[in-house]
Amino acid sequence: MAKKNSNDIKREFAVVIRNAKITAFIFFLLLAPNIVIQVKGLEEIAGLSKDTWFNGAIAGFVIYLGFVFFLWKCPNCGKYPGRGWFRKNCEKCGVELS
Repeated sequence: MAKKNSNDIKREFAVVIRNAKITAFIFFLLLAPNIVIQVKGLEEIAGLSKDTWFNGAIAGFVIYLGFVFFLWKCPNCGKYPGRGWFRKNCEKCGVELS
């Protein structure tokens, strides 16, 4: 396999970051109604019960965790690069990510 150049690695990690942000947005989109239900003391929002919204938030959290565990990888070494969307370098191999 050919060695990836710095620009390819940065481009690939930018896609990983974009996907992480989309996944986090979905989670928070499913979580927001739960917060409103708790703060306002409502039983339902948009015709869906608080239990349904809670289950949706749990599903969103599981999806985000799945992303972190299975897709949050360094494009160079394929290992967990460390926490944070604003990572500059991989903790494992030291390659520049952004």
